[in-house]
Amino acid sequence: MIVTSFYRQVCLLGTGLPPFRWGRVSADSKGAAAVLSRLFCGALLACFIAGCSTAPSLPDKPLSYFDEIKPAASPLVTLSQSKTGSGVALLADPEEALQSRLHLAELAQATLDLQYYLWQGDDSGLSLSHEVLAAGDRGVRVRILLDDIYHSGRDSAYQTLNSHPNVQVRLFNPMGNRGAARMPNYALNKSTLNYRMHNKIFLVDGAAAVLGGRNIGDEYFGRNPSFNFQDMDAIAVGAVAQEAGAAFDLFWNSEFAIPVEALSQRGLKAIDQTQRERLSAARERVRSPDEEGSTSMTAQSFLDELSKDLLWTTARIVVDRPDRGSDYPDSAFTAFTEDPELTPSNRAVIQTAYLIPNGPMLGNLQGLSQSGVDIRILTNSAASTNHGSVHAYYAKYRQQLLTANIELYEVKGTGSLAAYLDRVGEDAHAGLHTKAMVVDDRLSVIGSYNMDPRSRVWNSEIALVVEDAGFAASVLQEMERDFSPEAAWRLSLDEKDSLVWTGESEGEAEQFSRDPGSSWWDRLLWRIIRILPLENEL
Repeated sequence: MIVTSFYRQVCLLGTGLPPFRWGRVSADSKGAAAVLSRLFCGALLACFIAGCSTAPSLPDKPLSYFDEIKPAASPLVTLSQSKTGSGVALLADPEEALQSRLHLAELAQATLDLQYYLWQGDDSGLSLSHEVLAAGDRGVRVRILLDDIYHSGRDSAYQTLNSHPNVQVRLFNPMGNRGAARMPNYALNKSTLNYRMHNKIFLVDGAAAVLGGRNIGDEYFGRNPSFNFQDMDAIAVGAVAQEAGAAFDLFWNSEFAIPVEALSQRGLKAIDQTQRERLSAARERVRSPDEEGSTSMTAQSFLDELSKDLLWTTARIVVDRPDRGSDYPDSAFTAFTEDPELTPSNRAVIQTAYLIPNGPMLGNLQGLSQSGVDIRILTNSAASTNHGSVHAYYAKYRQQLLTANIELYEVKGTGSLAAYLDRVGEDAHAGLHTKAMVVDDRLSVIGSYNMDPRSRVWNSEIALVVEDAGFAASVLQEMERDFSPEAAWRLSLDEKDSLVWTGESEGEAEQFSRDPGSSWWDRLLWRIIRILPLENEL
């Protein structure tokens, strides 16, 4: 599976196409080569008709704002105004993360603003689409902003949602060609289309927001039978939710957010009863039984529990601007981490799905470690990554990190974390998708930012920053499970400065001298990939 994944990565990245975010397929190398050949021929033919098609410019696009519609009576607004400052509650459990979104949508009275990089058409995605339409039916204004890069062929579905009088759908930095020449169009306009919106915001009534790393899809909520991601979100209410609303508006009203009706020549088709029944069936499949196993938690009981769980403290949003590019190359997160007041003095615990510490990042980590700061990092292993090309470039930095006395861990594809994430009983593999950090046991960062060039240079990102020791303790408690020897390998160097992986399985110690689960062919492909000038694209 790893071999095939790498063929897919080389095939796509070598032609300037974006890599897949997820997908493990069963195919041999000959099949992969045949796919490569067909893709190349198809891409070559499509290039002749793609031209330099770009998305339409809409100078008269209507502007709107998260707080311009005031709900007559919103329980979430009442909750957000019950105390001063910001209330936060950690969402680590994958099932809880899905149910929280569904219940928050059920509670919407005036507005529902959703901003995502990826929204799948599986049970999780369809059940949220059901709640979107139900909110629209109640008169709630719904705004959905999606990045365009992984949503090929979904224009008709978006237009169907958009046909509802209370639902608006926009795509961020979309490709002008929506058909067969879509991917060649990306390659020909890469300097513009390489800038992607990686933000995740789920905002209800301008009062309560879900912020973090999860996209919308079964694998982010423990519901995929083959592969599930460990991830982390938080619910935020009050002042910081309003900051999230301002961040949403910044992107919604930007020149890069194009209404879906401007991108397709197809006429609008209203959602029909058959489609509604399909969405309703998906919603029923994801309902979570309560402790008695007979009924589901209601939106009101969810609200009651949330009000008890909220920690009222100091929190804020860090967000990139939507027009990142040559004119504004600096990441808001680079500036954030360079703030002297935020520099760790004792320790930093980091989880990042993708780790390529090039540019200033490696030197900064080495400098912190040399100054006495304990640094602990968890990232994906060869067996758990969904981006083989990222692993190829990450691998060359491991010895430098370990030499600098940085603790480095890699998630196992199987083990205790996989068992924890699997909520459908199909023995699924596990991967890490979390982007979180705790500094000196006092400051927590949960968001969409990975420690790689794509987040630093190309993507727009967002994060929730909470300055509270109690909240940091909760985050660290969740992280500790992922660092355990049953869930992750700890890397070290032997007397010859060669890598060693150490962990446990069923109480027995395990040790490897090569990437666990990899073959000689995988390792050869990593070397080949590193020859290609792709590192700063990942």
